[in-house]
Amino acid sequence: MFKELKNKKIRDWCLFDFAISSYPTLIITFIYGAFYAKEIALTPEIGTSNWGYAISVGSVVSFFLFLILLLTGNKKKNIGIEFFRLPFYLLILFVSALFFFDKASNEYFPLFFVAISLVCFEILNLFYNLSLHNVAERKKRGLISNLGWATGYLGGLLSLITVLILLNITKSYDYKLLGQSIFLLLGPFVGIWTLIFGLKHINNFQNIVFKIDNLVIFLKNIKTNNINRFLISYFFFNNSVICIFAFASMIASFLFDFSEAEILKLGIFINLAGIVGCLLLGKIEDKTGSEKIVIVCIIFLMFITTTLYFTNSTTIFWVLSLMIGFFIGPIQAASRSVIAKRMMAKSQLSAFCVYSMFGNVCSILGPFLVSLVISVTSDIRQGLLVIPIFFFISLIFLFKPNA
Repeated sequence: MFKELKNKKIRDWCLFDFAISSYPTLIITFIYGAFYAKEIALTPEIGTSNWGYAISVGSVVSFFLFLILLLTGNKKKNIGIEFFRLPFYLLILFVSALFFFDKASNEYFPLFFVAISLVCFEILNLFYNLSLHNVAERKKRGLISNLGWATGYLGGLLSLITVLILLNITKSYDYKLLGQSIFLLLGPFVGIWTLIFGLKHINNFQNIVFKIDNLVIFLKNIKTNNINRFLISYFFFNNSVICIFAFASMIASFLFDFSEAEILKLGIFINLAGIVGCLLLGKIEDKTGSEKIVIVCIIFLMFITTTLYFTNSTTIFWVLSLMIGFFIGPIQAASRSVIAKRMMAKSQLSAFCVYSMFGNVCSILGPFLVSLVISVTSDIRQGLLVIPIFFFISLIFLFKPNA
């Protein structure tokens, strides 16, 4: 598997995931979300609810951007690298701007910057998924997709370790470095990390254009390639995946009383589990089939998240979290492989636009429903029930035979 990294294009492609993974790891999932809810928002419950709404807003904007891009296939045949280069720099700018917002600031300002940076991140994910077709031959795309995801986990892991070291160093100084809160420095740290490790892959596509299908022709290709039911299933199980990422730090913090340092440690071990999961399942994916890997992951994740709702044990929470880490990377890598393998080169951009749009819609629906349940019940635990329900619905579309 690792011999594939000798190929410069594959290596730079994997490093791009390494670069952008610090954003969802530190900002969306583990650290900044809990910091915002605890220290910036009026109350933890309001902060948790508002955080979910901010994720939903970012997903709505992303959805319409991808829809516009998909519709341009009726007028425009190619998309250049400039479409992806601008969001790369905007992500760096907006996430770095989080440095300026503390408890004295308006609690809605950081949510605005998180929502916009999330839009940029989604566009970069489209570029990353799309470019798999350019760097890997068809028979190895499952392997390379998982290798990229494992490298992304490694990026998240190393960024978490770096922040954990800084927290330990500054603990006796009230978590301040050069007079500034470590948590406010997360934004600039992510921005610099993304720039250093991600720029090379962007530059590799300097003279490459991506073809985009006419919408009517593309819709026929989806049906011809038997991918319509998979996309519907993806819509539902990605709801659950997004909810896990969006609320992980808050679940650990408010239900199991984890400190910021403990959340970091949890994140480190989840990333380690994710690397192992991607490497092990990635080795067999191209032989067994990407769809089978997706089904196995959904079944396990549905069981794990159902168990999570009922447990109050910190030890069991640790075990379940590591199991989630093991399966949540491969389910995403395998989903990407399904699109990359089944669709022709000229349909890749359109296919991943639809793939991203489905992801955005479920990103809106999932966090919104979790936030709504939390708002109505004033109980974060009740919001967890949304996650296994979506996993179950997704299985129906994967197991039911096509008409």
